[in-house]
Amino acid sequence: MNFTFNNPVNILFGSGKINLVGEECKKFGKNALIVTGANSTKKSGLLQKVQDLLAKENITSFVADNIPQNPTTDAVMLAAKLARENNCDMVIGLGGGSSLDAAKAIAFMAKHEGHVSEYILAKRTTNGTCLPVIAVPTTCGTGSEADCFAVLNDTATNDKRTLRQMITLPQVSIVDPDLMRSMPESVLRSVMFDAFCHNLEGYISRHASPVSEMFSLKGVELFAENMPKLLNDLNDKAAWDAICLASTFGGFSLQSAGCIAVHGIEHPVSGLRNVIHGKGLAAVIIPVLEQTIACCPKRFAVLSKILGGNNENDFLDQVEKIRNMLGLNDRLQDLGVLEHDLPWLAKNALEVSKTLLSNHPLSYTEQEILAMYKKAF
Repeated sequence: MNFTFNNPVNILFGSGKINLVGEECKKFGKNALIVTGANSTKKSGLLQKVQDLLAKENITSFVADNIPQNPTTDAVMLAAKLARENNCDMVIGLGGGSSLDAAKAIAFMAKHEGHVSEYILAKRTTNGTCLPVIAVPTTCGTGSEADCFAVLNDTATNDKRTLRQMITLPQVSIVDPDLMRSMPESVLRSVMFDAFCHNLEGYISRHASPVSEMFSLKGVELFAENMPKLLNDLNDKAAWDAICLASTFGGFSLQSAGCIAVHGIEHPVSGLRNVIHGKGLAAVIIPVLEQTIACCPKRFAVLSKILGGNNENDFLDQVEKIRNMLGLNDRLQDLGVLEHDLPWLAKNALEVSKTLLSNHPLSYTEQEILAMYKKAF
């Protein structure tokens, strides 16, 4: 029993908490960069609402709305330039995980020279400074509001890599379940599976601790109990609250224990073919985990029972049931992956997802990873 747990993010959780965004942001200065996607927060009116709440506190806001569903290093560099040019005192991530991850990297690069890829690849070292990050998630899946990670697609190489800097951990995260309701149901299904994976993987990780396990198991429990309720009734407020909390717990689990090979095998897929992350996870999860059960059966038995099964032997059946309930039955070829991509994916996973693979209870060769991709194809 040897671990550390450090997660000082201030979580403001609950319906209506968005109304505190101006009050919270005024603690950090007078100029804010809002990082968001191109459409959803505009169509829902949320972007304008946040700008109005900031204006009431005499905070001037600027908008970087160039963030794609898999955020890129190019988008980060452009927005960081905008933050510097406008003397921004803070960065607000407003949207899904892509906006939140991008906001962290933008806040970091607003205070650093060079290119973000140089810090991801450890070619440069941090100077220890970062603009404050305020996270306002609008999807209940990534847990990015509770961790310091910024997952980015390198525009030059298609590599999907992570900027890992504790200084990018949000100062404040406003988790308001009411903001999630504008999600299309297809997006909801995908992000819920991502949240499920974060909690599951955190529990299986080599770096799981007694503290992270509490978050992971409670997150899986909240998901298992409330995902069917939410799919049955999108007006079930209690179910919305529970799923949002499961997502945030997944972020705490990620920050402490990290994800494993499920995310490690998926990242090259969405990096190369711009696949929706949750769909990619659903496509690879069973081939990745089927060999893992034998090395830690007690943990898979615990997870299976939470999901409605009996023991480790029917864990994969429970996962398949979840995939069916969420309608996430696509194979990699259905998601745009080509057969000749598979060797590249295997090689890329071994190199780019090294940290995630090292968290996994088993070690894999390139050929074993290629076999997983073939099964998922």
